[in-house]
Amino acid sequence: MIPGGGDNETVTGINVTPMVDIMLVLLIIFMVTSTFVSEQAFQVHLPKVAARENAPTPAITVTIGPNGEIRIMKKTTDLDGLRQQMLIEVAADPTINVVVRADRDIPYVKLAGALDAIKLAGVRKIALAMDRQ
Repeated sequence: MIPGGGDNETVTGINVTPMVDIMLVLLIIFMVTSTFVSEQAFQVHLPKVAARENAPTPAITVTIGPNGEIRIMKKTTDLDGLRQQMLIEVAADPTINVVVRADRDIPYVKLAGALDAIKLAGVRKIALAMDRQ
């Protein structure tokens, strides 16, 4: 190589390491954000409270939407399906915890029906999800 010389050298290969690094970072970002997007796809407005407790882990999430629709871990169901799924979960793990995320505008009878179906299945620990004020 001659100092101050021209750019007559031939490139025999392309360095793909930086491109692979960028692609892996983008893949990780998409994987992480896709779980947040799918979790937030079912919009629920939780009631506000002053005190906040951490949810028990591991826990099954039951979501009750503003129109009374019920989802268990992203699967839509009804009260009978909720009870059947909870029976399966209790058979697998009798100490299972359930977190109920109910929209603040649903009628109380819908929430009571869901809690009753969960209790009838044999679940002993149920928590209600809320947002801090």
